[in-house]
Amino acid sequence: MPQEIAERLLACRQPSEPTLSPDGERYAFVVADPTKPKGGRLRSALYVGHLDGPPAEPIPGEGRDLLPTWSPTGRLLAFGSDRAGAGTTLYLWDGDVRPVGALPGDVEAIAWSDDERQLLVLVAQPGTDRAGGQGATRIGDETTDPRVYRPRQAWRRIYRVDLASGAAEAVSPEGVNVWEFGGTGTEVLAVVSPDPSENAWYSATLALLDLGQGTARTVHESDWQLQAPTLSPDGTTAAFVEGYMSDRGQGLGEPMLLDLATGETTAIAKDKDIQRLSFQPDGRLFYVGQSHLHTTCGLIASDGTVEELFNGPATLGFTHVHHAAISAGGSRVLASVQAPGRPPELCLLEDGSWQPFTTINEGLDLPKPRVETATWPTDDGTVIEGILMLPPTPTDEPLPLVVYAHGGPNNAWTLTYLAGYKGLGNALALAGYAVLFPNQRGSTGRGQAFTRAHLGDYGPMDLRDVVAGIDHLADAGRIDRERVGIVGGSAGGFLAAWAATAGSEHFAAAVPISSVSNWVSFHNTSNIPRLTEIEFGSDAYDATGNHVKLSPIMHARGATTPTLILHGELDLCTPLGQAQELYQALTSEGCEAELVVYPREGHGFAEHEHFLDYFDRVRGWFDTHLKGAGSGRTS
Repeated sequence: MPQEIAERLLACRQPSEPTLSPDGERYAFVVADPTKPKGGRLRSALYVGHLDGPPAEPIPGEGRDLLPTWSPTGRLLAFGSDRAGAGTTLYLWDGDVRPVGALPGDVEAIAWSDDERQLLVLVAQPGTDRAGGQGATRIGDETTDPRVYRPRQAWRRIYRVDLASGAAEAVSPEGVNVWEFGGTGTEVLAVVSPDPSENAWYSATLALLDLGQGTARTVHESDWQLQAPTLSPDGTTAAFVEGYMSDRGQGLGEPMLLDLATGETTAIAKDKDIQRLSFQPDGRLFYVGQSHLHTTCGLIASDGTVEELFNGPATLGFTHVHHAAISAGGSRVLASVQAPGRPPELCLLEDGSWQPFTTINEGLDLPKPRVETATWPTDDGTVIEGILMLPPTPTDEPLPLVVYAHGGPNNAWTLTYLAGYKGLGNALALAGYAVLFPNQRGSTGRGQAFTRAHLGDYGPMDLRDVVAGIDHLADAGRIDRERVGIVGGSAGGFLAAWAATAGSEHFAAAVPISSVSNWVSFHNTSNIPRLTEIEFGSDAYDATGNHVKLSPIMHARGATTPTLILHGELDLCTPLGQAQELYQALTSEGCEAELVVYPREGHGFAEHEHFLDYFDRVRGWFDTHLKGAGSGRTS
């Protein structure tokens, strides 16, 4: 890939974490650097502005700023930052920046007391897992010898910080790990577990925490996952999101109401796939979610009546992390918005459309691929949706196709400016490929029945849905069936590995990134083994169960698909051994394979030079096997 295109793709910056002051007059947001230097830190700047004033300016300081949170009057802004160089600590801004409190770990959430005298802060102690293994804190450092690992040593707890004195006190119960919380008073609603490991989140419960007494009362248990806990203004009703979710903080599910007096739970707005949920002063719930290939936001009344504020062909936030903010009176809604041909900018919602008022990506001049939405039927008649990205110039000739599988697996492609990891899809389309982004069964945006459809058949069902899309495009004469490749990361990497082995006859090239190849060894080495029990419905140690049957390495015999395997050396979610097992299985069969290991990287990449290498290698692999002499399927 020409380095110029790769550099321009990596220049796109993403405004994130937008927040409005309660009166809707002031706003804050974060802009992170797209990449980091070798061995360096990711950096992000906190911007603050007035909606009726000049453009927002970054608050001075070097580091990674995050979690901007306005006080009830909008007079103060709290945020987390590592600008001091040692973990993410708590800061206040009121025109000047000052640190507050001494906390024993990284700040992960912030809430203000009504009188603005105190803050509730969720703190992750050193050594806690991180979702997906990105930015994970390991025990010790590279000089620690020996490194000692023991369970239940690092917790997430709520601390109360007094602004006047800076005193910080742990107020959530000992032995209770807090993943998320909602509320600002003595009693808060929280997603909790008795085990602090990342794995325990999959079995977490909903509890009321009395921060004065240091007690926890379980109010809801579920077979599924829970997120976005929030308390009604009068404290009588809890709301939360419940559903099958593979990724903490990134899942979608059904909005639920819980009467705290009776314990009665009610599903509301069942047709909505929701990621974020919060009570407003008038008792309604503000939500942000996904609807098919669109993202959406609106308000839900206690009787389930929905006022949809937006539902359209754009993405609020990222493909997998949706976010919008609403003022306390509901008069203004703010979001980072992007769409094909429209780079991400902070926007205000006016009469159902988003009006940009930042210029973060002004001057970003990238060639525009053509983008279409697509649907196709599967073998049982289920209609699958996806996005098709094409070269800028139309042609009547069938194109080589790259299927780009999304992660999760409970995730989905939505309409974005850069499609695929850091815009790899854009780069491939500009290089002459058709790129299909399928939302096969197991994806979000179409309700829990669709998301749960592949449970027990995860891998085979996903591949059938993808192959049906390939056949649909080939039958229409749009792509060359003999020149089809597949790429994906995480769960998408697993699907690429499954395609390269069990589905080898369909693909002329595969690129699994941060993938799983052996679900049994994954269960024993990953920080999230519980996920596999949910997805496969079997015991990992059952020799005849799905953990064995649905592992790509068990289908490597006779595989012919040339496979490029990319993996981060420090991945906690899909440890490096997964890539090594796939490489060994394929090369032992005489199948062309290459393994590339990126030092210092976790579950995904961050260093600038690694991204350039990733762009170049993936493009080169597909050029060789889908465009080069003798390219195409060999079986």
